[in-house]
Amino acid sequence: MSELMDDLAPAVREVRARFEDQVEPHRQALWTYCRQLTGSVWDAEDLVQEVMQRALAGLADYWQPLHPRAYLFRVATNLWIDKRRRAVRAELQDLTEAMIDVRVQEPQVRIEAHAVIAQLVDRLTPLQRVVFLLCESFDFRTAEVAQLLTTTDGAVKAALHRARVALAATRETTREKPASMSTDPGRDAVVRKYIEAFDARDADALAALLHEEAVTTIVGSAVEVGREVSRANSLAEWAQEPYEQWARPGVLDGREVLFIHARDDARATDVLYSIIDIEVSDGRISHQRNYFFSPELLEHAALTLGIPVLTHGHRYVAGETV
Repeated sequence: MSELMDDLAPAVREVRARFEDQVEPHRQALWTYCRQLTGSVWDAEDLVQEVMQRALAGLADYWQPLHPRAYLFRVATNLWIDKRRRAVRAELQDLTEAMIDVRVQEPQVRIEAHAVIAQLVDRLTPLQRVVFLLCESFDFRTAEVAQLLTTTDGAVKAALHRARVALAATRETTREKPASMSTDPGRDAVVRKYIEAFDARDADALAALLHEEAVTTIVGSAVEVGREVSRANSLAEWAQEPYEQWARPGVLDGREVLFIHARDDARATDVLYSIIDIEVSDGRISHQRNYFFSPELLEHAALTLGIPVLTHGHRYVAGETV
């Protein structure tokens, strides 16, 4: 086995904390922008986390001070456009395969192929969506967007005009995703056991549900690899938390999750405290994501549920949240 690399984690965490302090005032706007770009709270949360990582890593390439808001939006825009390009290429590849020798395909295949074409035609281009959102929703001037996208003011104005015309011609309708729960008996059984152990504040029982190499992600804060690592760290800390807590299954934006409720004695009310998303494989939890440090997602979920929320900032710092 090769030698372990030097432990740079403490120094990196210190730099990350300084970086997050400087961009903190712009996190809410960034999350809203990412949600509008992706159309999904889950994709938005993933994109924000990727933006934060990419933006921090990218600082080494700049030799001049940056405006934090413009920098975050630039990174988010470039990441999303890259993702859309890859997705469109994949869709077109699927479409091409479906249309091969279409004369001998089943009628349903032709119908589905034409539906894909219609969906692609109706959609704003990535550039049009980015320009429209930045100008209309976040009050960027066209000259600022041009600088952000490394293009001309004229190109931005043209894209904005085309986006407005397209949106005026076609009103997009959004449909609530079905709130049906899982039909996987194996997963349902694990979820029931998880809820029972959680409500009993039994860290050992929760650990027993984890695969030996399970990954626990405290989104935006930490990653734990292995059952025993989680038992000794996040589960141990959770077992000592002062708030009375309980887990309830539900659906948020099409994804089955566990809503973690807590009793906030200071406000004499029950609140949304966190959200946990678990993946099950072979009767064990292979990955669990805890959105404890995702205040924008928690606020959105609480609004959807119609209950108060208690948020905890974006990261863990020396025994407290900020």
